[in-house]
Amino acid sequence: MLENSFYIIHTPGAFGNFLAYIFDCYQQKKVLPSPFVSGGASHNREKSTESFDMVLPDRVKFFEQNCYGKKVIGCVWDEEYFNYILHAYLSRTNGGQYGDCGVKFLENNFYDWALRHENVESVKENIVNIKNFFKYNIEETNKVVPRYILRQYFWFQIFYKDNHKVTKVNNKIKSMLDIDLINITDILDYKKLQSFLKKYFNFVLNFKEIHKQFIDLNVSLRDYLKYKNIIEACKNNQPISIEDLSVVGEASVFYDLEKHYFDIPFFTSKEFPKNTVEILDYVKYFPDIMKQPNKLYHQHFRRFPPNVVL
Repeated sequence: MLENSFYIIHTPGAFGNFLAYIFDCYQQKKVLPSPFVSGGASHNREKSTESFDMVLPDRVKFFEQNCYGKKVIGCVWDEEYFNYILHAYLSRTNGGQYGDCGVKFLENNFYDWALRHENVESVKENIVNIKNFFKYNIEETNKVVPRYILRQYFWFQIFYKDNHKVTKVNNKIKSMLDIDLINITDILDYKKLQSFLKKYFNFVLNFKEIHKQFIDLNVSLRDYLKYKNIIEACKNNQPISIEDLSVVGEASVFYDLEKHYFDIPFFTSKEFPKNTVEILDYVKYFPDIMKQPNKLYHQHFRRFPPNVVL
Protein backbone atom coordinates (compact mmCIF):
# COMPACT_ATOMS: atom_id res chain seq x y z
CA MET A 1 0.00 0.00 0.00
CA LEU A 2 1.20 3.50 -0.82
CA GLU A 3 2.44 5.80 1.92
CA ASN A 4 -0.02 8.68 1.91
CA SER A 5 0.66 12.33 2.63
CA PHE A 6 -3.01 13.38 2.78
CA TYR A 7 -5.52 13.32 5.61
CA ILE A 8 -9.23 14.10 5.12
CA ILE A 9 -11.33 15.47 8.02
CA HIS A 10 -15.11 15.84 8.01
CA THR A 11 -18.40 15.45 9.83
CA PRO A 12 -20.68 12.45 9.16
CA GLY A 13 -22.16 12.60 5.68
CA ALA A 14 -19.69 15.17 4.32
CA PHE A 15 -18.23 12.70 1.78
CA GLY A 16 -14.90 12.34 3.56
CA ASN A 17 -14.50 8.67 2.69
CA PHE A 18 -15.43 9.26 -0.94
CA LEU A 19 -12.89 12.08 -1.25
CA ALA A 20 -10.25 9.88 0.37
CA TYR A 21 -11.11 7.14 -2.14
CA ILE A 22 -10.65 9.60 -5.03
CA PHE A 23 -7.26 10.63 -3.61
CA ASP A 24 -6.33 6.94 -3.54
CA CYS A 25 -7.35 6.66 -7.20
CA TYR A 26 -5.17 9.61 -8.14
CA GLN A 27 -2.22 8.25 -6.22
CA GLN A 28 -2.46 4.97 -8.08
CA LYS A 29 -3.37 6.74 -11.35
CA LYS A 30 -6.40 4.59 -11.98
CA VAL A 31 -10.01 4.20 -10.90
CA LEU A 32 -10.02 1.66 -8.10
CA PRO A 33 -12.82 -0.87 -7.40
CA SER A 34 -16.08 0.64 -6.21
CA PRO A 35 -15.96 1.62 -2.51
CA PHE A 36 -19.72 1.80 -1.96
CA VAL A 37 -21.74 -0.10 0.60
CA SER A 38 -25.47 -0.63 -0.02
CA GLY A 39 -26.47 2.70 1.58
CA GLY A 40 -24.05 4.62 -0.62
CA ALA A 41 -21.27 5.39 1.86
CA SER A 42 -17.71 4.83 0.64
CA HIS A 43 -16.60 2.55 3.46
CA ASN A 44 -15.84 -0.54 1.38
CA ARG A 45 -12.32 0.45 0.35
CA GLU A 46 -8.74 -0.57 0.98
CA LYS A 47 -7.54 2.57 2.70
CA SER A 48 -4.44 4.48 1.83
CA THR A 49 -5.72 8.00 2.38
CA GLU A 50 -7.18 8.24 5.90
CA SER A 51 -10.43 10.06 6.59
CA PHE A 52 -11.44 11.21 10.05
CA ASP A 53 -14.97 11.81 11.30
CA MET A 54 -14.27 14.64 13.74
CA VAL A 55 -17.47 13.96 15.72
CA LEU A 56 -15.93 10.73 17.06
CA PRO A 57 -13.50 11.37 19.95
CA ASP A 58 -11.26 8.36 19.19
CA ARG A 59 -10.83 9.46 15.56
CA VAL A 60 -10.05 13.02 16.64
CA LYS A 61 -7.40 11.75 19.05
CA PHE A 62 -5.79 9.54 16.41
CA PHE A 63 -5.81 12.39 13.90
CA GLU A 64 -4.21 14.83 16.32
CA GLN A 65 -1.47 12.35 17.17
CA ASN A 66 -0.61 11.54 13.55
CA CYS A 67 -1.41 14.61 11.43
CA TYR A 68 2.05 16.20 11.53
CA GLY A 69 3.69 16.27 8.12
CA LYS A 70 0.41 15.48 6.34
CA LYS A 71 -1.60 17.71 4.04
CA VAL A 72 -5.00 18.08 5.72
CA ILE A 73 -8.16 18.65 3.70
CA GLY A 74 -11.46 19.51 5.38
CA CYS A 75 -14.83 18.65 3.84
CA VAL A 76 -17.30 21.32 4.95
CA TRP A 77 -20.90 22.29 4.23
CA ASP A 78 -23.24 25.29 4.32
CA GLU A 79 -26.21 25.61 6.67
CA GLU A 80 -28.70 24.69 3.95
CA TYR A 81 -27.27 21.14 3.95
CA PHE A 82 -27.83 20.53 7.67
CA ASN A 83 -30.96 18.45 6.98
CA TYR A 84 -28.96 16.17 4.70
CA ILE A 85 -26.14 15.89 7.25
CA LEU A 86 -28.65 15.09 10.02
CA HIS A 87 -30.03 12.19 7.97
CA ALA A 88 -26.52 10.95 7.22
CA TYR A 89 -25.51 11.28 10.88
CA LEU A 90 -28.49 9.19 12.01
CA SER A 91 -28.18 6.79 9.10
CA ARG A 92 -24.51 5.86 9.51
CA THR A 93 -24.14 2.10 9.38
CA ASN A 94 -20.39 1.57 9.22
CA GLY A 95 -20.58 -1.91 10.71
CA GLY A 96 -23.67 -2.85 8.70
CA GLN A 97 -25.68 -3.03 11.92
CA TYR A 98 -28.65 -1.18 10.40
CA GLY A 99 -28.73 -2.70 6.93
CA ASP A 100 -28.97 -0.08 4.18
CA CYS A 101 -30.03 2.86 6.33
CA GLY A 102 -29.99 3.75 10.01
CA VAL A 103 -32.92 6.16 9.66
CA LYS A 104 -35.10 3.44 8.17
CA PHE A 105 -34.04 1.20 11.06
CA LEU A 106 -34.83 3.73 13.80
CA GLU A 107 -38.26 4.41 12.31
CA ASN A 108 -39.15 0.80 13.14
CA ASN A 109 -37.01 0.18 16.24
CA PHE A 110 -35.55 3.20 17.98
CA TYR A 111 -34.44 1.26 21.07
CA ASP A 112 -32.23 -1.21 19.21
CA TRP A 113 -30.97 1.56 16.93
CA ALA A 114 -29.58 3.35 19.98
CA LEU A 115 -28.06 0.21 21.51
CA ARG A 116 -26.38 -0.88 18.27
CA HIS A 117 -24.80 2.51 17.59
CA GLU A 118 -21.00 2.74 17.62
CA ASN A 119 -21.28 5.59 20.13
CA VAL A 120 -24.02 4.16 22.36
CA GLU A 121 -23.87 6.55 25.32
CA SER A 122 -24.10 9.63 23.10
CA VAL A 123 -27.03 8.23 21.11
CA LYS A 124 -28.90 7.07 24.21
CA GLU A 125 -29.31 10.77 25.05
CA ASN A 126 -32.03 10.74 22.39
CA ILE A 127 -34.07 8.30 24.47
CA VAL A 128 -33.84 10.64 27.46
CA ASN A 129 -34.67 13.68 25.33
CA ILE A 130 -37.75 12.05 23.80
CA LYS A 131 -38.97 11.12 27.28
CA ASN A 132 -38.45 14.69 28.52
CA PHE A 133 -39.92 16.35 25.42
CA PHE A 134 -42.91 14.10 24.79
CA LYS A 135 -43.33 12.01 27.97
CA TYR A 136 -42.83 8.91 25.85
CA ASN A 137 -40.80 6.02 27.28
CA ILE A 138 -38.53 4.02 24.99
CA GLU A 139 -37.45 0.72 26.57
CA GLU A 140 -36.95 -2.99 25.98
CA THR A 141 -40.72 -3.60 26.00
CA ASN A 142 -41.52 -0.47 23.98
CA LYS A 143 -38.97 -0.12 21.20
CA VAL A 144 -41.00 1.70 18.55
CA VAL A 145 -41.55 5.48 18.69
CA PRO A 146 -44.68 6.73 16.87
CA ARG A 147 -43.67 8.36 13.63
CA TYR A 148 -45.28 11.72 14.42
CA ILE A 149 -43.25 11.95 17.65
CA LEU A 150 -40.03 11.17 15.79
CA ARG A 151 -40.97 13.74 13.17
CA GLN A 152 -41.50 16.42 15.83
CA TYR A 153 -38.28 15.42 17.60
CA PHE A 154 -36.20 15.83 14.44
CA TRP A 155 -38.07 19.08 13.71
CA PHE A 156 -36.65 20.40 16.98
CA GLN A 157 -33.15 19.25 15.99
CA ILE A 158 -33.48 21.17 12.72
CA PHE A 159 -34.76 24.24 14.53
CA TYR A 160 -31.84 24.18 16.97
CA LYS A 161 -29.29 23.15 14.34
CA ASP A 162 -26.81 25.79 15.49
CA ASN A 163 -26.42 23.85 18.74
CA HIS A 164 -26.06 20.42 17.12
CA LYS A 165 -22.67 18.74 17.45
CA VAL A 166 -22.29 18.31 13.68
CA THR A 167 -22.71 22.07 13.17
CA LYS A 168 -20.18 22.85 15.88
CA VAL A 169 -17.65 20.41 14.42
CA ASN A 170 -18.25 21.73 10.90
CA ASN A 171 -17.60 25.28 12.11
CA LYS A 172 -14.48 24.13 13.92
CA ILE A 173 -13.09 22.56 10.73
CA LYS A 174 -13.84 25.78 8.83
CA SER A 175 -11.83 27.78 11.37
CA MET A 176 -8.75 25.53 11.38
CA LEU A 177 -5.51 27.03 10.11
CA ASP A 178 -3.15 25.55 7.52
CA ILE A 179 -5.67 23.18 5.97
CA ASP A 180 -7.41 23.19 2.59
CA LEU A 181 -11.21 23.23 2.53
CA ILE A 182 -13.61 21.81 -0.01
CA ASN A 183 -17.37 22.39 0.17
CA ILE A 184 -19.55 19.33 -0.33
CA THR A 185 -21.25 21.15 -3.23
CA ASP A 186 -17.92 20.98 -5.05
CA ILE A 187 -17.61 17.26 -4.29
CA LEU A 188 -21.07 16.74 -5.77
CA ASP A 189 -20.01 18.58 -8.95
CA TYR A 190 -17.79 16.29 -11.03
CA LYS A 191 -16.01 19.08 -12.94
CA LYS A 192 -15.34 21.10 -9.78
CA LEU A 193 -14.01 18.02 -8.00
CA GLN A 194 -11.70 17.27 -10.92
CA SER A 195 -10.46 20.86 -10.77
CA PHE A 196 -9.83 20.55 -7.03
CA LEU A 197 -7.68 17.45 -7.54
CA LYS A 198 -5.54 19.34 -10.08
CA LYS A 199 -4.04 21.29 -7.21
CA TYR A 200 -2.33 18.15 -5.95
CA PHE A 201 -1.76 16.03 -9.07
CA ASN A 202 -0.54 17.16 -12.48
CA PHE A 203 -2.81 14.90 -14.51
CA VAL A 204 -6.57 14.43 -15.03
CA LEU A 205 -8.30 11.18 -14.14
CA ASN A 206 -11.64 10.22 -15.65
CA PHE A 207 -13.80 8.99 -12.77
CA LYS A 208 -17.14 10.21 -14.10
CA GLU A 209 -18.89 6.84 -13.88
CA ILE A 210 -17.89 6.19 -10.27
CA HIS A 211 -18.90 9.77 -9.38
CA LYS A 212 -22.37 9.14 -10.85
CA GLN A 213 -22.68 6.01 -8.71
CA PHE A 214 -21.59 8.03 -5.68
CA ILE A 215 -24.55 10.40 -6.17
CA ASP A 216 -27.12 7.79 -7.23
CA LEU A 217 -26.45 5.39 -4.34
CA ASN A 218 -26.44 7.92 -1.49
CA VAL A 219 -29.62 7.22 0.52
CA SER A 220 -29.36 10.42 2.59
CA LEU A 221 -28.80 12.59 -0.47
CA ARG A 222 -31.80 11.06 -2.26
CA ASP A 223 -34.00 11.81 0.73
CA TYR A 224 -32.69 15.39 0.93
CA LEU A 225 -33.36 16.03 -2.76
CA LYS A 226 -36.91 14.62 -2.42
CA TYR A 227 -37.68 16.98 0.44
CA LYS A 228 -36.28 19.98 -1.48
CA ASN A 229 -38.37 19.02 -4.51
CA ILE A 230 -41.54 18.90 -2.37
CA ILE A 231 -40.88 22.39 -1.01
CA GLU A 232 -40.28 23.81 -4.49
CA ALA A 233 -43.48 22.16 -5.75
CA CYS A 234 -45.47 23.78 -2.92
CA LYS A 235 -43.99 27.21 -3.60
CA ASN A 236 -44.79 26.86 -7.31
CA ASN A 237 -48.29 25.43 -6.73
CA GLN A 238 -47.41 22.15 -8.45
CA PRO A 239 -49.22 18.88 -7.65
CA ILE A 240 -46.80 16.00 -6.99
CA SER A 241 -47.11 12.83 -4.94
CA ILE A 242 -45.04 12.27 -1.81
CA GLU A 243 -43.60 8.77 -1.53
CA ASP A 244 -40.76 7.03 0.31
CA LEU A 245 -39.75 10.08 2.34
CA SER A 246 -37.97 9.35 5.62
CA VAL A 247 -39.13 10.75 8.95
CA VAL A 248 -36.19 13.19 8.78
CA GLY A 249 -37.36 14.27 5.32
CA GLU A 250 -40.88 14.76 6.70
CA ALA A 251 -39.55 16.89 9.55
CA SER A 252 -37.56 18.91 7.01
CA VAL A 253 -40.67 19.53 4.88
CA PHE A 254 -42.74 20.70 7.85
CA TYR A 255 -39.91 22.93 9.07
CA ASP A 256 -39.49 24.62 5.69
CA LEU A 257 -43.25 24.97 5.18
CA GLU A 258 -43.71 26.61 8.56
CA LYS A 259 -40.78 28.88 7.89
CA HIS A 260 -42.19 29.82 4.46
CA TYR A 261 -45.83 30.39 5.49
CA PHE A 262 -44.68 31.46 8.96
CA ASP A 263 -48.03 31.94 10.71
CA ILE A 264 -49.51 28.55 9.83
CA PRO A 265 -48.45 25.61 12.05
CA PHE A 266 -47.35 22.33 10.47
CA PHE A 267 -45.13 20.45 12.91
CA THR A 268 -48.00 19.36 15.18
CA SER A 269 -49.82 17.43 12.42
CA LYS A 270 -50.04 13.71 13.20
CA GLU A 271 -50.41 12.43 9.65
CA PHE A 272 -48.05 13.42 6.87
CA PRO A 273 -49.57 14.54 3.53
CA LYS A 274 -49.62 12.09 0.64
CA ASN A 275 -49.15 14.83 -1.96
CA THR A 276 -48.59 18.56 -2.30
CA VAL A 277 -52.28 19.16 -3.10
CA GLU A 278 -53.10 18.27 0.52
CA ILE A 279 -50.48 20.75 1.72
CA LEU A 280 -51.71 23.54 -0.56
CA ASP A 281 -55.34 22.95 0.47
CA TYR A 282 -54.32 23.03 4.13
CA VAL A 283 -52.73 26.45 3.57
CA LYS A 284 -55.61 27.72 1.43
CA TYR A 285 -58.32 26.89 3.94
CA PHE A 286 -56.48 27.52 7.19
CA PRO A 287 -58.63 29.96 9.25
CA ASP A 288 -57.21 33.48 9.49
CA ILE A 289 -58.32 33.77 13.10
CA MET A 290 -55.98 30.88 14.06
CA LYS A 291 -52.91 32.18 12.26
CA GLN A 292 -49.96 33.14 14.43
CA PRO A 293 -46.19 32.55 14.26
CA ASN A 294 -44.72 29.63 16.14
CA LYS A 295 -43.63 30.71 19.63
CA LEU A 296 -40.08 29.51 18.98
CA TYR A 297 -39.74 31.94 16.08
CA HIS A 298 -40.23 34.86 18.46
CA GLN A 299 -37.09 33.73 20.29
CA HIS A 300 -35.07 33.46 17.09
CA PHE A 301 -36.53 36.24 14.97
CA ARG A 302 -33.14 37.23 13.52
CA ARG A 303 -33.01 33.94 11.62
CA PHE A 304 -36.21 34.65 9.71
CA PRO A 305 -37.11 37.00 6.85
CA PRO A 306 -37.01 40.72 7.73
CA ASN A 307 -40.35 41.37 6.03
CA VAL A 308 -42.14 39.18 8.59
CA VAL A 309 -43.94 41.20 11.26
CA LEU A 310 -43.61 39.59 14.69
